Amino acid sequence: MSSSNSTIYKQIQATNVLRHELETLKSGRKVYLQQPGSLVFFKSDKDTALKNCQQNLQSLQRQHEELQNKMDLST
Repeated sequence: MSSSNSTIYKQIQATNVLRHELETLKSGRKVYLQQPGSLVFFKSDKDTALKNCQQNLQSLQRQHEELQNKMDLST
């Protein structure tokens, strides 16, 4: 497994944990989302955060599959 592939895999695992944590929150709860690349946090609701998390997870899974396919083709 290449280093970029293992990095993406670790991000997928972390995002899965985040998704599970968000799913266990009661509905209507507020959460704080970090602005990418900064230390600024914005208040948001659980549903928006969960939606963003699921989109991020899908994107990471696609990247992981693409890297796997490239590795399979090169061998």
